Amino acid sequence: MSERRRRAIICLVTVAGTALGVSTVAATRAATPEAASTAATSAMLQRATQALVDAIAPGERAVWEHYTDPAFTYVTEDNEVKSRAQVLEDLKPLPSGSSGWIVVEGFRCADFGNFAVTTYIMDEHETVEGHALHARYRGSDTWRATGGGWRLVAAQLYAIPGDPPRTELASARLAEYAGLYSLSAATHQTIRPDGDHLIAERPGRAPQLLLPESGDVFFTPGRPRTRRIFTRASDGRVSGFADRREGSDLVWTRDAADDNSR
Repeated sequence: MSERRRRAIICLVTVAGTALGVSTVAATRAATPEAASTAATSAMLQRATQALVDAIAPGERAVWEHYTDPAFTYVTEDNEVKSRAQVLEDLKPLPSGSSGWIVVEGFRCADFGNFAVTTYIMDEHETVEGHALHARYRGSDTWRATGGGWRLVAAQLYAIPGDPPRTELASARLAEYAGLYSLSAATHQTIRPDGDHLIAERPGRAPQLLLPESGDVFFTPGRPRTRRIFTRASDGRVSGFADRREGSDLVWTRDAADDNSR
């Protein structure tokens, strides 16, 4: 390679590298204000959200009056849709003998300039006449930027269900549930005792753990929205079960030929 050609190549590489560096710096400088703005909005709205939940136990309406938009809509964990006026009316101090606090966790914010969407966990602790209660909720909010600052226009709360405490049943009692159950002529499952619990097995599916909750009611850990409620015939024998999901039942019938609960 000639000296002239070598110098030309070095020059081109240098120019390309310089251009790339300038482009990278420019892109970084362009992105930094936006990122900083989003971070600032997130921090501001997290503080506002914590202030709002801090005001619930003492019933401080002034905080909610300040941060909520006149058109504020609130969907409760019980699926009630409430206006701003209704929410403010409901804000009252906890009764005598009760105390509590809420911590906002896992806060996330998407800033769209004139509005922002947030989601977070509300970790609630409450004491009622010496008895401790604990609950967790998922909150999702929409905020609007106004001349007076950010205002909350919509909020939705979802109660995060948890597993109930389990009870203990004797082996003889667990054996009463063993058998083949049918949902239809084509769909069956077998239930058998396994130590201190039951196992439900269906072809092509992983075995399902069933823990006793109360009486003839069983649950599967990690699936608190469902229950397995066994039914009994007039003679006391297990005759089937209801697979209850969100208040609706899939009714399974026990195969009479497989009945070993006598």
